[in-house]
Amino acid sequence: MFSEVPQIARNWWMFAVLGVICVATGIAAIVWPDITLLALGIIFGIYLLIAAIIEIIDAIFGPPGGRAISAILGIVALIAGVICIRRPGESLLAIVIVVGVYLIAEGVIRVVRAFEVREDRGWIIALGVLDAVVGIVILAWPKIGLVTLAILFAVTMLLRGIFAIVVGFQLRGLRHQEPAQSAGLAT
Repeated sequence: MFSEVPQIARNWWMFAVLGVICVATGIAAIVWPDITLLALGIIFGIYLLIAAIIEIIDAIFGPPGGRAISAILGIVALIAGVICIRRPGESLLAIVIVVGVYLIAEGVIRVVRAFEVREDRGWIIALGVLDAVVGIVILAWPKIGLVTLAILFAVTMLLRGIFAIVVGFQLRGLRHQEPAQSAGLAT
């Protein structure tokens, strides 16, 4: 009898790549906050496009209960990513608003989706709350300084990146354990 490896475990590397991009974005924003706002807008736009692709793939191939939420988040991320890439320097306030709205939407959706899983629910909820709180702060005080917002964003990206990398490698381990478990059942 053949055992199917879950789709998410087969794509563990997507989480790791997304995590590395998040960490790189966070480090760049901390090291050069005053000169990288334009680059940060472009990098964040690329990140949003990658996140949109992952969410849309999850909407198509994921579990039926979460497809609508993944599709909505994927569309929001796609629109936000295109805006960030097309107009990174013309309106930094627009980028701040896009980042704030995206973080709130993703945070709320992440918290809602956390109740679909049993393992690591606390971490998922904490990450979702962190995203939503940072998004609210960004929208509430957009004039506190783009450098401060870049640093808040950097911290969020670093935490998200570390979380995504850890999840990716946990999924990688799950992928390798699956055939061993099915071989033990067959004998």
